[in-house]
Amino acid sequence: MGGSMNQLVNLEHREKMASLEEAILASPGNINITELECNHYFSHGLYTRELHIPAGVVITGKIHRHSNVNILSKGKVVAVTDKGRVELEAPHTLVSGELVKKAIYAIEDSVWINCMPWDKEPSVEMVEKEYIIPTYETIEGECPDKLLEQE
Repeated sequence: MGGSMNQLVNLEHREKMASLEEAILASPGNINITELECNHYFSHGLYTRELHIPAGVVITGKIHRHSNVNILSKGKVVAVTDKGRVELEAPHTLVSGELVKKAIYAIEDSVWINCMPWDKEPSVEMVEKEYIIPTYETIEGECPDKLLEQE
């Protein structure tokens, strides 16, 4: 028995996200997620990120090390995760699993919120360093213990 990357990350989903990101980059007038309005909030033990997504925009999110709460507080979107495609309309709350990259297509102007526990200094850079995995390839180097646990 050997642990495999497939036990942590749905490889079919990973490939779909890579293809989607390539298509977004190649499309004229593509919008980088960093260009969208994004507000950050720190409160006792909690970090919250509020992302404003205009209608018609497709984005892919970041890979989170841990599960987290997602809230669609405004609008209507199509979300694609490792579990499949689902249309969501605000208000809607869900838990996104660990090591999952999501794609979002905003049918209407939408607001997507992520909530994560955070009891350190209020620093978006520190939160991202602790919670975000830059690429799926990084998972292979960072998670050997988890791979062994899955055997």
